[in-house]
Amino acid sequence: KLLLVLDASGSMGDPDGAGRPKIESARDALDAVVSGLSADQAVGLRLFASTVSGSGTAAACSDSELVVPIGTGNTGALSAAVEDYRPFGGETPIGHALREAGRDLGSEGPRSILLVSDGLSTCDPDPCEVAEDLTDGGIDVAVHVVGLDVDSEARRQLQCIAEAGNGLYLDADDTESLTGALTRVSTRAFRP
Repeated sequence: KLLLVLDASGSMGDPDGAGRPKIESARDALDAVVSGLSADQAVGLRLFASTVSGSGTAAACSDSELVVPIGTGNTGALSAAVEDYRPFGGETPIGHALREAGRDLGSEGPRSILLVSDGLSTCDPDPCEVAEDLTDGGIDVAVHVVGLDVDSEARRQLQCIAEAGNGLYLDADDTESLTGALTRVSTRAFRP
């Protein structure tokens, strides 16, 4: 099972390294990955910072929604959700989203989370600790992370999440590098 966990915070509307809005680069890259999925691959999509626009509230720090439940043969639903994906939220609750992702994936069989974010977590819990908790149960879980046009402080935190989560960390700064990173990680997630 693979769960895509995507950042929908307001900063995703900012330009990436090539000058395009990060959200557009993310949508294009995700479209490429989704269209490459086979019908028997179990994939889902969770967003964070997608429904609460303010910051500094408990609601903003627990703003995460499973928009496409994990399942097979759902590329149409995934494509529609990617099309609807917009920059919105005022906080970046990565730890909360990862914790929810762990619940989405359940406790059976090989499971991977692919987190895409363009910045630091701004809420508790600490996402590195959550990633460590998720992989505490053994080698069947991996948390892979792609940092989209991130600064050095955000990169350190995102690398920490990947390391604690037995996963890969990859940098991306535009559509092409993001597509390559997402393809690499999704391919790895489904490799026995």
